[in-house]
Amino acid sequence: MKNLSLLNQIDQKRLELHRLIKQTGNLLDPVVLQKSQQLDRLIVLAYKQNDECREE
Repeated sequence: MKNLSLLNQIDQKRLELHRLIKQTGNLLDPVVLQKSQQLDRLIVLAYKQNDECREE
């Protein structure tokens, strides 16, 4: 269940990132970079959780 919530968060951040890129038209905009970093952290967390599940 925790993983599903995390996947939903990742999807939401991805959509937000796409909207920001479309609005700004600039991949180097500080707001775009911040959103991208937030998405990166969520993805890394998902990978870590997935690895922990495999070890059990």
